[in-house]
Amino acid sequence: MKKILKYLAYALVLIIVISALFAFYFVQKCNADFEEKVSYTPAEILIPTDSLSIERGRLLSVGCRSCHGNQLEGSYFFDDPNIGKIASSNLTGAKGSPTENYTDLDWIRSIRHGIGPDGRKLFVMPSESMCHLSDQDLGSLIAFLKTLPKVENHFEKASFTTFAKILAGAGQFGEMYSYNVIDHKSVDHVAHPAEVNSLEHGLYMVNSHGCVSCHGKDFKGGKSPDPVSPLVPNISATGNPGKWTRAQFIETLRSGKTPEGKMLDGKFMPFAGVAPFSDDEIGSIYDYIMSLPVQ
Repeated sequence: MKKILKYLAYALVLIIVISALFAFYFVQKCNADFEEKVSYTPAEILIPTDSLSIERGRLLSVGCRSCHGNQLEGSYFFDDPNIGKIASSNLTGAKGSPTENYTDLDWIRSIRHGIGPDGRKLFVMPSESMCHLSDQDLGSLIAFLKTLPKVENHFEKASFTTFAKILAGAGQFGEMYSYNVIDHKSVDHVAHPAEVNSLEHGLYMVNSHGCVSCHGKDFKGGKSPDPVSPLVPNISATGNPGKWTRAQFIETLRSGKTPEGKMLDGKFMPFAGVAPFSDDEIGSIYDYIMSLPVQ
């Protein structure tokens, strides 16, 4: 009996040591990923100055406000005692903000490629979706951002608990750096869909506005890339939206209320970022998703 207890004690110690080594490795990996610097020179695009383009940029910026604040002045978009505290960047170019000295290329590199001016990969920046914005739309968005009134807003440096670093290093939060999943050369230039009311435009919308990154390429949902989010719902033809009309789909994304009377949680389903688009643009999302083969 004593020998058995002795072996069990050895086994327990071994498990603790191995667990500690794995924990140390994952923490170091998380730290290294956060500090890693990369280099990429993006292709230049035209940044317009006309009022129509700037207004288009304002519309496109609505989707940025759920993380960056109503004035795009930055905000604490994630604050969980078990995971950490993370603020988004102040995009107004105010003194002391990360964007204070941004050039046009810095904006392109950050939005389209997920890289900051210092070469660091941007953390939780949805460039895997925004890299699909056409040159025309990206130029309009940047044009609008350059007109923002400067709002001074300062934040603590991002902090993570040891527990969160272990989970992140082990890949439990999914890919946290869009830079790692973008085919950079292929998105140096992106054409704008010719027709708004078309399946081509629907594909453009679902790729560039985060539908695919959350709901998956088949739109059947599942585990969310957000560690505190509930499961992502199935929005394919086999899910609830398959029972809706095109008009009901459009109204749901405008109001956040489904035909069944359920209110969508804007924290996890950013319908407000899509709501300002035209009926044809929102409707093209529905048309594209419903056009996919049912599996």
